[in-house]
Amino acid sequence: MSPTFDLEVMGARARVSVTAIIDTGFEGDVCLPTALAVSLGLELTGQIEVELADGTVKRQLIFRGSADLLGETREVAIYLTDSEDALLGTALLAGCRLTIDFPTCKVRLVRKATRKEKGPPAN
Repeated sequence: MSPTFDLEVMGARARVSVTAIIDTGFEGDVCLPTALAVSLGLELTGQIEVELADGTVKRQLIFRGSADLLGETREVAIYLTDSEDALLGTALLAGCRLTIDFPTCKVRLVRKATRKEKGPPAN
């Protein structure tokens, strides 16, 4: 069982809902299948070298798009993959609390309250 979560990803031409595998080893925002990414009309912004889980280092193109996660839309760096699976990385999860209940296969993702949202400190 791979934990997944739904989000919307947008480019210049389209927006799409995806169910992405939550990948705590992926430090980026989002990784999308190439065929899906092409249809969105993403903007190429550069390239970097990344190390894969098996230790292989490869050059990776980076694209700019937007993602809506938990009702918040923000600009994200999108990596492409030849796999059919979309990945949700830890950069997009910043400020969130993730709970995975493996026996029931349930994932809970909530945005942590900021100090301002918590209200004034108690006396």
